[in-house]
Amino acid sequence: MSYAPEFLNLVDKFIHLANDLAEDGRAGEVSAAILFAAGRYNAFNFVSTGGTDEARPQAVDFYVSEYRKAFVSNLEGVVGPVV
Repeated sequence: MSYAPEFLNLVDKFIHLANDLAEDGRAGEVSAAILFAAGRYNAFNFVSTGGTDEARPQAVDFYVSEYRKAFVSNLEGVVGPVV
């Protein structure tokens, strides 16, 4: 899978922020917070762009599937090395 450089630049900004926040040894807490924040932001985005109760199950399936793909791809080094 190929990603646009602009997209990967946005991803890197989140990673750099997470790394900065984890410098005091709280990587597990930062990991949990960024996952929770992604869920919160995506729920907000879904609702604020007209997401309906009828579309909610499909949205949940979509976001869960996308997270799974991203997690597995990164573990396998498809996007880049995990350091």
